[in-house]
Amino acid sequence: MRQQTIRRRRKPGEAPISVFSSTLVEKPKRGRRTIPDNFLLGARNQWASLLEDSWPEIGWPLLQIRERPTTTIDDVRNAFQPVKEKPHNSGLANSFYRETFEIAKPTEVLRNRKSVGELQAAIHHGQAKLTEIQRSILDAGEALKIAAPEERKTVEEEITRRQSTSLQVETDLDRLIIERNALDTKTLDQEAYVYGHELHDFLQSGRYAVNPQSVANALAGLPTMRWRQSHLRCSRMPLEDPGLTYQILGVMLKLWKRRPGESIESLIGSFRDQLPKLPKKLGYAREFLLGNWRDLRIAIEECQNSKHEDSETPYFLTSIFMRNIRNQKSPLERMLAEQEKLNI
Repeated sequence: MRQQTIRRRRKPGEAPISVFSSTLVEKPKRGRRTIPDNFLLGARNQWASLLEDSWPEIGWPLLQIRERPTTTIDDVRNAFQPVKEKPHNSGLANSFYRETFEIAKPTEVLRNRKSVGELQAAIHHGQAKLTEIQRSILDAGEALKIAAPEERKTVEEEITRRQSTSLQVETDLDRLIIERNALDTKTLDQEAYVYGHELHDFLQSGRYAVNPQSVANALAGLPTMRWRQSHLRCSRMPLEDPGLTYQILGVMLKLWKRRPGESIESLIGSFRDQLPKLPKKLGYAREFLLGNWRDLRIAIEECQNSKHEDSETPYFLTSIFMRNIRNQKSPLERMLAEQEKLNI
């Protein structure tokens, strides 16, 4: 029996469930889990939100990776480049942009992350110790000022001893910082590989649909677990309703298939006629399209002047439309946009 998908309705603009959400009750399970369910749920929802917003730019390239067996992780990394330009990019996908990577397994990444944390803790401890020693040297200096002649040699020897200790702690700190930085760089390179390799393996597996929700399920547990384990766990978790950009893309895909011809006039006329007939259950997405018809018309015109594969065009069209929405408009452009609104 097909598992029923549970969705929680999210208002437009509302942030996804926090990474630190504690609302997901976790049943006792055998073995130790590297990521608790509530953290995994938060990561999955953050990924879904970012991917939905970026899908007009990255959806088509990812679908092509699914179709072409000769692709590599470099193709996956290249597909994610447009995400860097997103206005609300949180840095979640930084591993896909990293210029260097090192072959590794998730278990190695987990072990190195732990080691980096231990080194950082040792650095904090060393810095606190150094501050304490330097304060004691200042105190000894003040004591020397008021020491009796017969006490001065003892105080001076103590100052020398404390200064020597301070130099040793500084040396140890420098060594720890160098070690921490090197291991941190190594771990970031390994994470870059794990993200690229695991997502490429997910896409090439052909086992699941390539859409923001499914890809988010696969990515949520990375880089410290495999995509299969992440997808298995996340697919049982409740989903939020798709974001606005992804809903708009869905409408564009349907309207593009229904177009009567290839000329610019027929395309514009077809979209203008079909938009008011969209089902009201689309809610805000329907109002958004009708209210921003001028931006969409201009996007259709620009799209027709560019060369793309037929199936790729709706993705490009949605990307141009959403870019037009974000662009700042002059008073004249705002007036024209108001005049071209379609009836809701």
